[in-house]
Amino acid sequence: MAKPVDVGSIGSYFESLSDSRHTRNCKHLMVDIAVIAVCAVICGCDGPTAIHRWAKNRESWLARHLALPNGIPSRDCIRRLLMCKSSK
Repeated sequence: MAKPVDVGSIGSYFESLSDSRHTRNCKHLMVDIAVIAVCAVICGCDGPTAIHRWAKNRESWLARHLALPNGIPSRDCIRRLLMCKSSK
């Protein structure tokens, strides 16, 4: 039987990463987007649109575990973060 994973512990893996996005348009926390993407991919999502749909359908559950200051990020926001290159 699978062992439950604390969603907050997934976020701790991403907190040390530098956010290379431009601050002007950052409405969503990078950690929130990364955790949403990881959870959605584990559940079988295969791209930004599927990840966004998965997150919208589980918004209340995600809000219990993530800050989500501006709600669920758009598919374009998810796509941009997944395409970001590290500044290192």
